Amino acid sequence: MHSSTIANAQEHFCNKIANGNLANAARVETDKELIEGLIAHTGKTATEIARKAGLAVTTLTRPLNQPVKHQLSKATIEKLRETFPGYWAQEPDLPDAPAGRDYLPVAILPSFAGMGGGGTGEGDIEHALVPRRLVEDELRAKPSDLIVIEARGTSMAPDFLHGDQILIDQRDRNTAQPGAFALWDGDAYVVKMVERVPLHPGRYRVFSNDERFSAYEVDEENIRIMGRPVWFGRRL
Repeated sequence: MHSSTIANAQEHFCNKIANGNLANAARVETDKELIEGLIAHTGKTATEIARKAGLAVTTLTRPLNQPVKHQLSKATIEKLRETFPGYWAQEPDLPDAPAGRDYLPVAILPSFAGMGGGGTGEGDIEHALVPRRLVEDELRAKPSDLIVIEARGTSMAPDFLHGDQILIDQRDRNTAQPGAFALWDGDAYVVKMVERVPLHPGRYRVFSNDERFSAYEVDEENIRIMGRPVWFGRRL
């Protein structure tokens, strides 16, 4: 596949995430939706709600009126919950706000990433709820830094098994330190071991843990390193 085709495929995938094409995504209330819900429930403005809860006015007016990169803190949610308990009481089937806020939505790669044959990445964008502690405290990351992929195949056993849900850190794409990476290899999304080919700048050797699967080499312009696996979930 030509590099222009890869670029177009990646742009299409990124645009689907950016444009919120989440037909089958897990439902997660955004900060803006929370503030709008409180306004409708109380009949107050965002400024009045903030002052009554003992918050800085911009804590609520900023995410209400413009895109922001951060989310309301757990302490802020606690203050709002204590000040306006009736808002949460009207939704008894939902989990308590602090528990819900302990998770962050991370995009899932459509289809799958193969460990033999690979996935195409076609399909609706969904989201997985990942513990905030893992994202922010352990990985020092934002949800947009990460992507979840479903692994299929046996070629990377015992490190990764068929059905594993692998969390990929998209900030770590440096192959100077060889290891496992998620990548688009010019044909499909895969999880493989990747290393640079000595004396051949811009060329990579892609191989599996299982030596029964053949290694192959690809040029830099024909692949895209997505990131390095940093965590996985597995069914017992």
